[in-house]
Amino acid sequence: MSKQIETVRSRPALWALAGAGILALALVASVAALSGSGFAAPSAIAQYAPANTVAPTISGTARQGNTLTANPGTWTGDQPIVFEFAWLRCNAGGNNCVAIPAATTQTYAVTAADVGSTLRVRVTGRNSQGSSSATSAQTAVVTAAPAPAPGSTRNVSAVVPPDRLIIDSVQFTPNPVRTRTQPINVRVRVLDTRGFAIQDAVVFIRSTPVVTNTPPEGRTDAQGFVTFSVLPQADFPIRNSYSVQFFVRARKTGENPLAGVSTRRLVQVATRR
Repeated sequence: MSKQIETVRSRPALWALAGAGILALALVASVAALSGSGFAAPSAIAQYAPANTVAPTISGTARQGNTLTANPGTWTGDQPIVFEFAWLRCNAGGNNCVAIPAATTQTYAVTAADVGSTLRVRVTGRNSQGSSSATSAQTAVVTAAPAPAPGSTRNVSAVVPPDRLIIDSVQFTPNPVRTRTQPINVRVRVLDTRGFAIQDAVVFIRSTPVVTNTPPEGRTDAQGFVTFSVLPQADFPIRNSYSVQFFVRARKTGENPLAGVSTRRLVQVATRR
C-alpha cells in the first residue's frame, strides 16, 4: 500500500517533467524551422555600414560673402551615423573638383576665390560598421559680391577671411609738428578689402621710437574713424627735414592681433623748427 501511495504522489512531478520536455522539443523545432526559412537568431542579426539613399544638397545663394549650408541627405545603416563634410571647388560645369582647405564644417562662407566656380559638398557617413561617401550636385556659378554703395558701413564682426581690414588713411594735426607742448591729433580711418567703412574695429597707435605717450586702443565709429590725442615727450625731435614714424594697427575683437583680419601700417608725421 505504501508503494502505491508513493507512486501516486510522484506522478505530478513526472507529468511536470514530461511537459517541460515536450515544450523544449517544440522550441527546438520552431527555431529549426525558422532557420530553414532564412531567419537568423538575434545574436546573428546582420549589421550595416552607412549607405546613402538620397544625395546631399546645398542651401543658400552661391555669392561671395554668403554662407551655404549642407544637408547630409538620407542614409540607412546602424545608428548612430556621424557625418563629416568636405567642400569642393569645381569648374563651371561642376567637374575637376578639388577640396577647399579647412572647409570641413556643415556651413561654408563663400569667398572671392570661389567666384566663377561652382561648389559641391562631399558627405561621409560613419558608424561602427564602416563608412561611405556621397556628393551633392554643384551649385550655380558663384558670383562676386556687389560693390558697396558710397558711405556703406558694416560691423567688424562681419569681416571674415579672405576679406581683411585696411588702414585707409591716417591724418595728423598739426602737420608738420613744431612744438612739444601741443598735443598731436591722429585721425585713423579703417575700411575692409570690399570697400566698406568698418565700425568697432579696435585701433592701436604708437610712435616708433617711443617719443610720445601711447594712448589706449580705440574703436572706430559708424564712418570707420577713430581719433587719438598724443603728447610729445621731451625727446620728441623737432627739426627740419625730419619725420617721426608711427605704428598703426587695426584688429577684430577676440582675434589674434597678428592674424585673422587684422592689419598694420607705418606712417610718418613731419617736424619743423
